[in-house]
Amino acid sequence: MILPKLYFSLSFFLIASFVLQAEVDFVRDVKPILEHNCVSCHRADNDKGGIRLDTKAEAFKSEDLIIPGNPDDSSLYWTTTLPQDDELFMPPIKNEDKDYPLTDAEKKILFTWIEEGAKWPDDEKLEVRNRLPKEISFVEHVQPVLELNCVACHYDGKVKGDLRLDSFEYAFAADHVIVPGEPLDSDLWVLCTLPQDDEMFMPPEGNDPLSPSDLFLLRRWIEEGADWPEDAKLSPKKKNFTTLGMLPKDLYKELGFKAGKSQDEFTAYRQEIETSNLNFEMLPIKGGKFLMGSPPDDSNRGENELLSHEVEVTDFWMGKYEVTWDEYELWMINLDKDNREYNQKTADRSDTLSDAVTKPTAPYVDMSFGMGKSGHPAICMTQLSAKMYCMWLSARTGVFYRLPTEAEWEYACKAGTKTAYSFGDDSKELSNHSWHLGNSRFKYQRVGSKSPNPFGLYDMHGNVWEWVLDQFTPPPSQAPSQLRKNPLVSPNTLYPRVVKGGSWDDGAKSHRSAARMGSEEAWKQQDPQIPKSVWYHTDALFVGFRVVRPREIPSIEDIENFWPSEEDIKAIPSR
Repeated sequence: MILPKLYFSLSFFLIASFVLQAEVDFVRDVKPILEHNCVSCHRADNDKGGIRLDTKAEAFKSEDLIIPGNPDDSSLYWTTTLPQDDELFMPPIKNEDKDYPLTDAEKKILFTWIEEGAKWPDDEKLEVRNRLPKEISFVEHVQPVLELNCVACHYDGKVKGDLRLDSFEYAFAADHVIVPGEPLDSDLWVLCTLPQDDEMFMPPEGNDPLSPSDLFLLRRWIEEGADWPEDAKLSPKKKNFTTLGMLPKDLYKELGFKAGKSQDEFTAYRQEIETSNLNFEMLPIKGGKFLMGSPPDDSNRGENELLSHEVEVTDFWMGKYEVTWDEYELWMINLDKDNREYNQKTADRSDTLSDAVTKPTAPYVDMSFGMGKSGHPAICMTQLSAKMYCMWLSARTGVFYRLPTEAEWEYACKAGTKTAYSFGDDSKELSNHSWHLGNSRFKYQRVGSKSPNPFGLYDMHGNVWEWVLDQFTPPPSQAPSQLRKNPLVSPNTLYPRVVKGGSWDDGAKSHRSAARMGSEEAWKQQDPQIPKSVWYHTDALFVGFRVVRPREIPSIEDIENFWPSEEDIKAIPSR
């Protein structure tokens, strides 16, 4: 968030009305501001301007970044007070929807903290957290936090401490519970920020504490006036946990799969999904040899691209489009079963088997983040989620589906071409084939709305990055000298795993056929679940997937290379 100081500007008079009533505490007051607004651009693996803010030692390396006792000359503060069109203004404004200034209250906190000596405990390290919405909506953002964490003990059926939080009337009945504009005077927020061994800490022992993002959200909401629609009624909500289901080898047996080539005609087909009106198209991809990666003399090759080497893949079908929310939510929020019950349909064998596949915990937020659902690609899932969906889809249809390998994906993307993109080398043509940073209007778009590649596949370039099965490993300095057949780098660590294809939030280089990226733990920084969910990468609004059906079904011994392993499933938190 910080650039070197070129000139001084102070607009303290704009925020003079905000008066803190206690000494600023780094952990409670300052750390959330830096994590949500600054650290994403100033950390170990992304030190823009040579500045890091993820540790105390790094933050104080610069002489003028934080000057204890002197906020006016500390660039951490004064860059936030510049006019928004100034090139040094922080955080930088890129577009109206995604970026916005620090609030006046946040700027006042930074000013006061530095003025009081910039105390930063040595052991406090900062994590990347996603920025909060520009506009805090009570119904959309605050109400779910209260219903999941507070209302169960504070509603008409259970009034602990003579406090109710199920309506505007009761929440504001006492003048100390929520004080608009003053989080430090609001019991609702203060009690949640106490040390966890304090007898007044909320939620009480036996309950998960609020996540850092939830706490920051509540603080912002109170600072901005604690707007609560008078007709908004809250009710207790339970945090859903996973019930573990059928293991992969057991499902393989139940479905009657056997290793060997499918006898089905190798042509395009449309797969119906029973108990819904949905279907998806699968296209035959004839196997063959190709050059995976990019040549070393390509001046535009990305640093993560593999050096070109010969690879052979065997026949497979691939989804014509990325998996959409319409399809994904059948499994993710159990719409498949809900549809069956609504239509009063008796469960048959396929229903029983698909019901037995492990389902995710319910998401705490709208995972589309308002970008659209119907006909749009599903996003924000972990690789485990995508693999488990394939397992469910196999149980639902009786057909073996999985994620593609990196080699299969790139072979399908290149579609017989040897150029940077499936349409050639000229990135100026990208907008005809891809949703990217320059044309996406800062969100993903409906699948299939751009031109397909020569194999008839849509959105292989852009829209969303797509999960593949492989572990991400840095490119070797030398390309393999021998032909590799159906290569797969089976994962042995949780991070990083490979995604391919670029997204709506990336430039042309990330859309190259050979482009690849590794997943990061930072993709779930704002995950409010404790422990963090195995299902959602809440900050990965740019990641989705599509399915593959190999013409040759793997053996039962190899099934865990393609579906989640037994170890993966048994490690899923449940209660």
